[in-house]
Amino acid sequence: MKVLLLSPGPAELFRGAASTVERYRDGLLRRGHLCELVGDGGQGGIKRSLAGTILRFRPDVVHAHDACRSGIQLLGLRTPWVVSISGDDLHRHALQTTIGPQVCEVLREASRVLVPSDDAARDVERIAGEAVGKIDLVPRAAHELPAGGTDLRRSLGIPRNRLLILVPGGLRPTKAQHQVFPLIDALRQNAVDAEIVVVGPEQDAAYAESLRERARNEPRVRILPPLSTERMGASYRNADVVLLTSEAEAQSPVILEAGLLGRPVVARDMPANRELIRHRESGLLFGDADSLTRCVLALVRNRSAAGALGVRLREDLRRRFDPEVEIDRLLSAYAAA
Repeated sequence: MKVLLLSPGPAELFRGAASTVERYRDGLLRRGHLCELVGDGGQGGIKRSLAGTILRFRPDVVHAHDACRSGIQLLGLRTPWVVSISGDDLHRHALQTTIGPQVCEVLREASRVLVPSDDAARDVERIAGEAVGKIDLVPRAAHELPAGGTDLRRSLGIPRNRLLILVPGGLRPTKAQHQVFPLIDALRQNAVDAEIVVVGPEQDAAYAESLRERARNEPRVRILPPLSTERMGASYRNADVVLLTSEAEAQSPVILEAGLLGRPVVARDMPANRELIRHRESGLLFGDADSLTRCVLALVRNRSAAGALGVRLREDLRRRFDPEVEIDRLLSAYAAA
């Protein structure tokens, strides 16, 4: 089979999506299929390169990752095409008056709609009823990141006895990193020596600047640009807690990456995260600022229990999210298209 994969953007801006598409490519090549990947060059460049690649490569199926950023440009394409759904597609883009109708059209017109979870499938059915009957469940796997990069604590001068909370993710309102500021205040009031490091690309300039402005007045919160894969793996290893504040997820790569490295994870209580984390068994889920503080304090006060949560999460994710099963599901979806 000849498969053309379409990434929603450059890896430096959309690392989770880019790594997922690269994982698909590597898995398909490993199975003996022909596969090419087209990335978003911005300013319309993708349309020219995509059209030229389709004419030259003549794929059997085109796979767009992210309905809004990649799928819209495939509308009207005669070659069979499928689309993978992101959390932004379901909880943000589909609801906007400007882009929402086009996102829904992508869901209606795609040969198959690939979702990472049962909850996402229900959301697609609610948004675009015409997609019922052509939805494929393809849970996203994740490979364990290499962790041989520079030590985050050493490079930032963070003492070993200080609680280090890592908050990975693109800087945009949906990711809700602004919630780290009331959290650090609450930890300070509870006499917890903590530091929060937010790591991710600037995806919304105004929001990113607002975070940096607040961080200038808060020495225990740092905003870092995106890190290399090796440094990101090392940063997960350095962290005492990995925090996911995001308000919209389909299946979080942060939970998968941190979990496979055995780190304790605190994440927002939402259906997508409940499919990855069992509250108080393999991680902690919070609903508001007060419960977020309670979750972090629980990990601080019982470090052995925190470590056990990370171990259970790692074993659970390894069991349920096998990369080879992911490729099996992907090929089934392509065959149906």
